[in-house]
Amino acid sequence: MQIRFAGIGGQGVVLAGVILGEAAAIEGLKVLQTQDYSSASRGGHSIADVIISEGEIYDLMVTNADVLVALHQLGYETAKSKLKPDGLLIIDTDLVRPDRDYIGAPFTRIAEETTGLALTVNMVALGYLIAKTEVVKPESVEKAIKRRVPRGTEDINIRAFRKGLEVGSK
Repeated sequence: MQIRFAGIGGQGVVLAGVILGEAAAIEGLKVLQTQDYSSASRGGHSIADVIISEGEIYDLMVTNADVLVALHQLGYETAKSKLKPDGLLIIDTDLVRPDRDYIGAPFTRIAEETTGLALTVNMVALGYLIAKTEVVKPESVEKAIKRRVPRGTEDINIRAFRKGLEVGSK
């Protein structure tokens, strides 16, 4: 499965991709995770690609995304051409106005309401993605979160992830 996260710098897109990739590796799947971001640390586009497979992976980056998670309009515009015509588009409904069918929720607002921090938007969106695709088990994602987020932020990130799972399960 090819998954692309797209947003702007500061939304944690790359961290979400790293965590998803690690969760897949924990489950023994083959994974390729790459990222691309503008030189502007905040406000420029940010993309994280994750390819997950039981077999060998021959692509070096997402070529035909099965899923695009767009957290900002700029990220969506930058990444939409890589989404398959029948691919799943997941958006932050407050920040992205797509030109095709989509599912989603106001991830940034949910993050702020759940943790008090907009920067946990990546974990809310990751939880939503897992609920909708079941690409990996939630327990594997929580293990990866504990390994990858800054020390001392594990609980708040897991809370945001679980809220995304809950919203995505509805």
